[in-house]
Amino acid sequence: MAQAFSSKAYLPPPPKKGDPLFALDIAEYKAGYALKGTARWKLATSDSDMSTPNVAHIFSKPFGVTISAQTTPALYRILDYLNVDSGDYAPETAKKFYMRERPFVYFKHHTCQPIADESFLRTNGSYPSGHTAYATTIALILAQLRPDRGDELFKRAWTYGQSRVICGAHWQSDVNAGRIVGAVEYSRLQSLPAFRKALKQAQEEVDNQLKTHH
Repeated sequence: MAQAFSSKAYLPPPPKKGDPLFALDIAEYKAGYALKGTARWKLATSDSDMSTPNVAHIFSKPFGVTISAQTTPALYRILDYLNVDSGDYAPETAKKFYMRERPFVYFKHHTCQPIADESFLRTNGSYPSGHTAYATTIALILAQLRPDRGDELFKRAWTYGQSRVICGAHWQSDVNAGRIVGAVEYSRLQSLPAFRKALKQAQEEVDNQLKTHH
């Protein structure tokens, strides 16, 4: 599919020290870190796994249909394609340009998944949040397939983004920017014939699943 829009081109710079928005970032981080050990922290830990099987599992419940390589192969392929960290990865240009320090590094704390995540996150820019961009795009696609499930899908995508703040992997402003990137990429996908064809196949799969189980 065609190249992603450059997030660096349309996103404003992230807040800097001394900026009132950075004070908000710090307050949100501290509120999230205070949840350590709670059920919400455990959910954030689970959400930190952005692998396609895990994201498919997470969104299956609000979607009301099991998303997997077996049950909905065309839809699963869309999720898998959008989950690649390549030149087509929308957050990359802003991430590389700003190379913003992550909250857990700034505060000398640990994320929800220290062993799995931290070595990579230390060398990867914080702004914008790739997890959030991905979840936002996925929720928009799934709501297009099942508009009646939109409320629950967007609620889960929002929670998924906030999990990044709770884990200390991202500042709140990173997550807010990630939501914009996700929406921008969703709009770009609509213009691509290959995506529209894949989405049509996914719609047929989902409709068949719903007929079978009702």
